[in-house]
Amino acid sequence: MMNHSEIIENPQINPRVLMELYLNQEYDQLSEIFLQVWEHFQNKTYYVLDLSSRYFINVFVKNFLYLFTQPDYILSDRHVNRFIKQNLTISNLVAISSFKTTDAYLQILNDQPRNFAKLLTLYSARNTVKFDRKALFDANYQLACLWYSCFCESYRSGVINKQTRENLREHITYKDERLSDFHNIDDIYFGASYIDGDRDREIKQKINQSIQNSPFATTAQIHNHPHPKKIAVITSLWFSQHSVYRILSEFVESLKDDYELTLVHLGDIRNNIDIGFFKEIKYVYVKDGYLNIEAIRENNFTAVFYPDIGMTVESIFLCNLRLAPIQICGLGHSVSTFGSEIDYYISGADVEIPEGAEANYSERLVLLPGFGAIHNKPNYQIRNIQKKRPEIIINCPWYAQKVNYNLVSSLKEIAAKSQKNIIFRFFSGGALTRKNDFLTFAIDLEAILHKDCFELIPAKPYNEYMALMEEGDICIEAYHFGGCNTVADSLYLRQPTVTFEGDKWYSRIGSQMLRSVGLSELIAQTSEEYISLILNLIHDDDYRLKIREKLHHVDLNTTIFSSESKIYFKKAFDFLIDNHEQLKNENSKLPIRIPSTGKE
Repeated sequence: MMNHSEIIENPQINPRVLMELYLNQEYDQLSEIFLQVWEHFQNKTYYVLDLSSRYFINVFVKNFLYLFTQPDYILSDRHVNRFIKQNLTISNLVAISSFKTTDAYLQILNDQPRNFAKLLTLYSARNTVKFDRKALFDANYQLACLWYSCFCESYRSGVINKQTRENLREHITYKDERLSDFHNIDDIYFGASYIDGDRDREIKQKINQSIQNSPFATTAQIHNHPHPKKIAVITSLWFSQHSVYRILSEFVESLKDDYELTLVHLGDIRNNIDIGFFKEIKYVYVKDGYLNIEAIRENNFTAVFYPDIGMTVESIFLCNLRLAPIQICGLGHSVSTFGSEIDYYISGADVEIPEGAEANYSERLVLLPGFGAIHNKPNYQIRNIQKKRPEIIINCPWYAQKVNYNLVSSLKEIAAKSQKNIIFRFFSGGALTRKNDFLTFAIDLEAILHKDCFELIPAKPYNEYMALMEEGDICIEAYHFGGCNTVADSLYLRQPTVTFEGDKWYSRIGSQMLRSVGLSELIAQTSEEYISLILNLIHDDDYRLKIREKLHHVDLNTTIFSSESKIYFKKAFDFLIDNHEQLKNENSKLPIRIPSTGKE
């Protein structure tokens, strides 16, 4: 018999032992073995599989699905939640195996009594078989709430798969008054915008309402005594390597001379936090399953600034409290909170479409001259790296959750129409490091693109990522959720970059950056234009070289990496602090424009 440490270090199963436990009705022991193996695959990500690993996965999945769906194998109450929480890990490992989905086993379970917990364990966004969600909530809404949250976790690797994406889009629009006890709130809140940027509002509103009505919020007892010069910056990501810091640190720095700044660090303590702008630092963290806010329960902040609501579970909970009279959000995660206690959302007048801003924001939009972000220059020395591959390398520096079915279908068309050998180089970032998302994503990618025309790069340190980017010939932006730091990286490397402009900041910032360097010709408005622009860069070597030469003559320090607009961030805070009561009484959602001095 295996002990726990053997399974964690080197998972093994003996099918004969599993069958004996089942026949002897030692179901709890059988469940423990299954769960230990699943927890191994939850915690260890595989990037390649050798023959023995593939064989093990097939044997384990075959035995698990067969025994798990036996009608007399009863799960103890203490195991039910643990199995449901393995929903994504099970879905991913089955997808890697020869079984591909749990569809057939769900059909088997459908005809069995006492099947509820097993159904929730095996029913994921990857299934073609469907069950009525209302019936699941009618059966046991507490377990259905847990399952609902686990189902959403597939967004990180699943929106590339047509079926999975459609299932997720349907899932986040499901309405049920009993859907209030959310688990993995950050996965749903953050992931919804990648699942569907036009359907994320309602589920985020539901999460906000759930938090606002929870004991956490109703018993928080915040005591605020505002001092007009005290501002808190609330984030877990204030370190130089992170994308949030890279676009907002100069803005925050602009406040330090006239205001006393406190950094409220969320989550685990880090040793690389930049505390240079701050007079003090306070810590808010989860302890024993609860968010410990003692450090800020009594405070004297007149305003709080959240750079990146949605990136961490702590930020989602805190933004639903009234910590200070004035609460402001920034573009670190460039999506509205849709119904939290945030008053204002600071963005850029050059990027946003101000008409109808309330469609994209529940907060009142504050428009600064410029992008609404200041991009720090990449901390990378250009090496003039020579290509190691003969193909045209097309950089796709997108976190996996941005890689959706429609986007990759466009890449498939590009590959089919290209008259030259090309390679799409995908940078998955850290999105595929949990619950064995990586190989599942790779399989789905290969189902659309031929394996010879792409490579999938696991998460790399920044210098290694930039070195691989530098080797590329072209960079292209994702859609519908674009990027800003990735576009800044590609322009810093003087690479021709194609963007796809939409109607939200996250799908417009890259295009505005191109306009600022005189490359509006590389902005697509439709998928047809996107494909055509990329093919033109592939086929026309002289044109590609001309774009590179043009970028070499652009002063990026006064365009992409200009910090002159930071004066407007401070002006925005000055204005909001001085006029907040009047602005509240206006009861308006019209954007507030911070006027330009004409010197930026």
